[in-house]
Amino acid sequence: MSDQVSEGVLRGGLPYFAVGDGTPLVYLPGFNPSHANPPAFGRKMLVRTVRPFVRAGYRVYFVNRKPGMPMGSTMSDVAADHARALHEHFREPVDVLGHSTGGSIALQLIVDHPEVVRRGVVASTAYALGPVGRPAQMEMARRLANGRPGYHLLVPGMVRHPVPRALLTGLAWAVGVVTPKPKDPSDMLAMVTAEDGLDVYDRLPEVTTPTLVICGARDYFWTPEMFAETAARMPGGTLVMYPEAGHAVNVRAEFYRDVLAFLR
Repeated sequence: MSDQVSEGVLRGGLPYFAVGDGTPLVYLPGFNPSHANPPAFGRKMLVRTVRPFVRAGYRVYFVNRKPGMPMGSTMSDVAADHARALHEHFREPVDVLGHSTGGSIALQLIVDHPEVVRRGVVASTAYALGPVGRPAQMEMARRLANGRPGYHLLVPGMVRHPVPRALLTGLAWAVGVVTPKPKDPSDMLAMVTAEDGLDVYDRLPEVTTPTLVICGARDYFWTPEMFAETAARMPGGTLVMYPEAGHAVNVRAEFYRDVLAFLR
């Protein structure tokens, strides 16, 4: 298996990088303050997270959002950008896996443009942002845009017990102090605002694309009921919920096993 990476730009300006050989698997990553391919270290870390897919014979395409995203864009606009790009590049339906914000995009893509998705995997996301995730993400983005630490606001979605929550909040705040802030936060704010308006609940019964909703019961950004409803309302929906997992299901061994079984 080779970790050699190639980079490019899809139609509409969507940056991507790819690793592996074989069947295409489009991977839409989670929150990203920049709509650009990550620097070498960040890219190396992302490549490590998909090695099981590469070993299984997939060529994984990490596709980021469009730079210069206009404020006021909706999730349907974002999905349309991806649909045009995937259709032009692949010319046939492909497997799409999205995690967190990427999962929101994948879900909207399946709803609006099923013709470009063979099978969909939406990880750590639901038909709308949850009661913890919505306000936390928006305020985090606003703080980052103003050059202030913001990542600590996400801790309530990860930990419920007050003692570890307090410790993790302090650590995340300190990390936020030293982490470089976005030089141009406009793309980040446009994407967060678009996701804030996501709500495909009423349209899920239209979905015929086989779709796996995969999540952790300890992902407190949403409720377990929201995950379950997302899968249950889709005629081709399947739910896998890990009782002990949180938001980062996409790095667990069982995640790779279950996603590969579904895609095959």
